[in-house]
Amino acid sequence: MNRLFSAPLTVTAAALLLAAAPALAWDTNTRVYATSTSPYWEVGKIDNDLSRLCTLGTFNQKRVAQVYIQFTGQKGRGITGIAKKDFNLKDPQGKAVDGKTYHFYADGTSQCKVYVAP
Repeated sequence: MNRLFSAPLTVTAAALLLAAAPALAWDTNTRVYATSTSPYWEVGKIDNDLSRLCTLGTFNQKRVAQVYIQFTGQKGRGITGIAKKDFNLKDPQGKAVDGKTYHFYADGTSQCKVYVAP
């Protein structure tokens, strides 16, 4: 019988994959900035003008949920993606303000809401 891989090589490859699995799982969670049991809408003050621009695609995250907060309470579950003027923000009209953090709920949809926090 002609085998492509020998048994020791297969076992070694499997051991390497299993050893790397915890690191891979940990790396995917680095995007979670925080977890909260509060409703997502308490993350900041809603900005209706920026929310409208978000639905139009002119005030958005460059990469949706690159960094985000998880809201896991009984009401208001969801995630908000985080952006700042100099981080992960697409703002061609220059609406962002230095020192403010923008939290996006449902970015990329017609239901997008932008909450502003200090």
